Amino acid sequence: MRRSLVPCAVVLTALLAATGAPGQRSVSPEQDAAPVWSPQGTMLAFSSRDAGGHWQVEVIDANGSGRRVLTGGTLDHLDVAWAPNGTQLGFSAVPESQVLTSGQIDVESASGGTLRVLTRDSGFYDELFGWSPDGTLISFDRITAGVGAIYTISASGSPLHRLTPSGGDDDYWAVWSPDGTKIAFDRTNANAFGDIWVMDADGSHQHQLTTNPADNFGSAWSPDGSSIAFMSNRSGRYQVYVMSAAGGPQRQLTSGPGNAGEPRWSPDGSKLAYEQQVDGSYQIFVASATGGSPRQLTRGSSDNTDPAWSPDGSELAFLSTRDGGSDIYLVAANGSTPHRLT
Repeated sequence: MRRSLVPCAVVLTALLAATGAPGQRSVSPEQDAAPVWSPQGTMLAFSSRDAGGHWQVEVIDANGSGRRVLTGGTLDHLDVAWAPNGTQLGFSAVPESQVLTSGQIDVESASGGTLRVLTRDSGFYDELFGWSPDGTLISFDRITAGVGAIYTISASGSPLHRLTPSGGDDDYWAVWSPDGTKIAFDRTNANAFGDIWVMDADGSHQHQLTTNPADNFGSAWSPDGSSIAFMSNRSGRYQVYVMSAAGGPQRQLTSGPGNAGEPRWSPDGSKLAYEQQVDGSYQIFVASATGGSPRQLTRGSSDNTDPAWSPDGSELAFLSTRDGGSDIYLVAANGSTPHRLT
């Protein structure tokens, strides 16, 4: 299932403690998670913890206005992803905080309205990863008895296709290539170390890209589909690496005494944003995709994580704990004073 290098950014920890009445707005200090830009760059969607302790999907205009809550009730709504046309949002819904044992995939209009349940059952947890580039399919992990398999489902709700087999494989983090023909994913072995694999979008022609004994996970396709960035601890700490989408040599992009991860390509493919541990806290950096000296965009003793590029590449949204909770901030990609959005 989805992993993060930063404990404060892991929603599951808070989920396990979530209790109380639903349907209320976020409390202070704010607890937000995983901001994602709309394809048009006019809004951001995210999960936010309400006064009852449950995570709800919210949207906010990029200028900080128009904040509104789209979901309610006793489900925890996570893993938010925009449809490519920007009109719908998909997300995971976890009932009664039953992480890994129960969860479903839901879709709702970005303007609110009737929520549509795509998957529903018991005994497994469905975790959304993203929409196909043409918006017709959704990829997700189904975790059953602690083991993940990758599925796709039509955005209209059927049919359901299982792409990866069981046989003890633990498959997750299914990410579409920009042209929609392939899916990169992580396969974890019995030693809990993972490797990056790629398959055709129908599940055929599965092949392994990383083969060393370290932990390799978290694929991110370059916008042109030629390269994949990922995280690996082969150097003793987690760092960001880049390789051809066809496999071959793997180049280390980041270095330093602390962990680095969550690589995100700029829209033009020339840069990568990522989080890096500096003096005990995580900060946001941007580096050329070909290497060189990175630019540090955040500083201080608080954690700054989960970078997300605006569609025009001018800004990055990220999470920060600087105000005591977990809030969304924006910062210019070429460096500026970050400003708080939520």
